[in-house]
Amino acid sequence: MKKMLLFIVIFLMTIEPSLAQDNTEEPEDPVIPKRIDLAIAEVMASNFVAWAGARYLREDNYSFLISWQSIENNLRHGLEWDPNNFGTNFLNHPYQGSTYFNAARTNGMSFWESTPFTFAGSFMWEVFMEREYPAYNDLVTTTWGGVALGEILFRFSENVLDDRARGGSRVWRETAGFLLNPVGGLNRIIKGDMFTTRPSVNHIRRPFNGYIAFGGSGSREGSDAEDNKLSPSFQLTGHYGKPFEDKSKSKPYDFFDFRMWTSKRDTLRSMVITAWGTLFSKLYDKENGQKHLLSISQNYDYYNARIFTIGAMAFTTNLLSNWPLGKGFRLVTNPALGFIALGAGNNEYVTSYQGRNYNFGWGARGKMEFLLEHQKFGRILADYNYFSLYTRDGVPGVDRLHVFDVNYMIKIWQQLGIGVEYFYYYRNANYKNDPDVIKHVKGLRVLISLSF
Repeated sequence: MKKMLLFIVIFLMTIEPSLAQDNTEEPEDPVIPKRIDLAIAEVMASNFVAWAGARYLREDNYSFLISWQSIENNLRHGLEWDPNNFGTNFLNHPYQGSTYFNAARTNGMSFWESTPFTFAGSFMWEVFMEREYPAYNDLVTTTWGGVALGEILFRFSENVLDDRARGGSRVWRETAGFLLNPVGGLNRIIKGDMFTTRPSVNHIRRPFNGYIAFGGSGSREGSDAEDNKLSPSFQLTGHYGKPFEDKSKSKPYDFFDFRMWTSKRDTLRSMVITAWGTLFSKLYDKENGQKHLLSISQNYDYYNARIFTIGAMAFTTNLLSNWPLGKGFRLVTNPALGFIALGAGNNEYVTSYQGRNYNFGWGARGKMEFLLEHQKFGRILADYNYFSLYTRDGVPGVDRLHVFDVNYMIKIWQQLGIGVEYFYYYRNANYKNDPDVIKHVKGLRVLISLSF
């Protein structure tokens, strides 16, 4: 799963430059005929394909030896908290949910109309497709994580596809679109859209800008320091849409941020995906050049490092602001505060036969993003995230988690830049019946970046 997500993001970045040459204006959003029957069939088919792969290709397939008796047992038993490992619950399940979401989204349903399909697909899987009892956490992470990743991957694929393209460009775009959104690609084959040329783009297009960066080996220090060196890493930071220019009534995820880090053996950050997207928003345009976008937003957070894990499905109120400072300087701030519908953090006192080593909980989510940039002097991006998780299942107590990341980059030639990154993580866990835990880790590395 990690390699696949990394691959599709890199693939998107390689194709992004080709979009600028044929899209000086954003086209009107296309109207896709609604096919509820096809959406339902694809949700069911997605589950049957996933079940068949687990049933016939895995050696440990006991959980997928389903029968009418297993279905009855699931219905009689009801919901519980499952023992699965962190990656399964907070990455694999959300990605599976994204296929349910896009079964509806690419068949003409709106964002909100696609959300119930995501829950229905998750419910079908939990009750009918495995012997393990249905889980509270799976219904939440598959549904809301699936909605978040589903809409983001849908928007990415829409930015790549172009019904005007022909020849090698068309093959390249259709392949990229399929990898980003497999269900959408399947629908294009079924409906014949993959092979039909039209006079217009016929896809949702919004600007997507940011940078990719490659971090070299760096140094780290802190609690449980097995290795004081950081491994090379890949990073992506992207901003979708025009939050300070679009005064029309926006739709969900017309504006979103997507960030990703990955490193093979990094004890600081091996796999991180964070995203927030607007659900409802209103732009306030001031006479002095200040612009403020007030929004209710959805957040998806996945931190899976060797020494700490954080997962969260949250909803926040954001105030994204643009502050012209004069002399070529611009400041963008983004404070946010909200609640975590379901989260998880690693815990030394929790173990399970399937690898669970974390608490399930809910609580508060805070954020403060700070961007100061200048065409000549570069940009400083600082991002602070706060999570408080009150245990719902696991060891009673509360975890307070702080993650701070700051990097400074400056262009050295065209879109190529160089910079430095500093990362800090602090955890203060207070438990009712077990010793408290305080841990911290910090690291520093050099970055080579490419803006897009």
